[in-house]
Amino acid sequence: MKKNMKKWICLFVCVLMLLALTACGSAKTEPAAQPVENSSAEWTREGYFADENGNILSVTWMEDIDEPGWYVGCMLGEDLIEDSWGGTLPQEGNTLRGTLNSSGSKGDLNVTVSEEGEDGLLLTVEGGETYHFTSMGDMTADIMVTINTDGSGMIGYEAGETAPELDPEWPFQSAQVNLGEPETYTFAAAPEAGNLFVKWTKNGEDFSTEPVITVLLDESADFVAVFEEDPDWQNPVMNFIGEYQSGRAHALVECFGNEEAWITIEWGGSARELARWDIVGRLDTDTLTIDYSNVTKSIVTYDDSGEIVSQEPAYEDGTGSITFNDDGTFTWHEDQSEYGTDMVFEWIPVQEG
Repeated sequence: MKKNMKKWICLFVCVLMLLALTACGSAKTEPAAQPVENSSAEWTREGYFADENGNILSVTWMEDIDEPGWYVGCMLGEDLIEDSWGGTLPQEGNTLRGTLNSSGSKGDLNVTVSEEGEDGLLLTVEGGETYHFTSMGDMTADIMVTINTDGSGMIGYEAGETAPELDPEWPFQSAQVNLGEPETYTFAAAPEAGNLFVKWTKNGEDFSTEPVITVLLDESADFVAVFEEDPDWQNPVMNFIGEYQSGRAHALVECFGNEEAWITIEWGGSARELARWDIVGRLDTDTLTIDYSNVTKSIVTYDDSGEIVSQEPAYEDGTGSITFNDDGTFTWHEDQSEYGTDMVFEWIPVQEG
């Protein structure tokens, strides 16, 4: 479902890019009849094409005043929206050949596009890979349905009556479904931690209070999943906030957002120098463990008055875990530890004034 949704979202972005370009010109209605100078064959294949990995290619005739020709856009790679290229390619014989400009940080591509099979296209990147695309058919849509969120939560959709799987690692907040004819879809909504699902609305009107709904999409519409904050929610880290000690090492556990912890560990090497770890992670409430990554360890030095003189990072990709124990302690496992052993921190009771 994630890959399918990602493809459709990227297609929608691709369409917007093409619409922006056609604002400067007009689209040709019968591309096969357009004469092409110095070509031995007419180019007839246009529309949207995809390969088995979800990469996307589009070919559209652009009647631009300065440079009429075939506009080719492609989205290749893991992040299709970021890894995209486009440009008008001249026709050479029975191929389109030229440079596609990058819309992101990657370099431009010199490519050749040629026909393949009954309705496919072959994209060859100079000095790179070759992609085999097949037609995605008629992409015109009479029914355009948007799905959005209001508040903190995520949504998903799936054709048919099967509820889509929602993955917190890919939390979609918006999507669009374009259809040529009516079709049944199932929408699902789930709140983020600290929030509640309230309802679905359709075109601004209340539609359903069930988080999973099956709907016949027979007209263009706007669906919104509405969420609100849970007044009874408490960050589970609240049960462990406070100060902890392990030898010369001191730790401060704080809450961060609705479900994360912010832990600062300081280890004094001398009166003027200490090591500091700044850890942010999410608590697994089943194991009471925080698995963290991308943590910075800094070496902090002080002057005689206790003011910070410098704070230099020792590394910025630290990994490890913190596990809270039933006896009020927590165990710190640092993958980069120079000592090879875990440290146990004991909670420091709050001193009443």
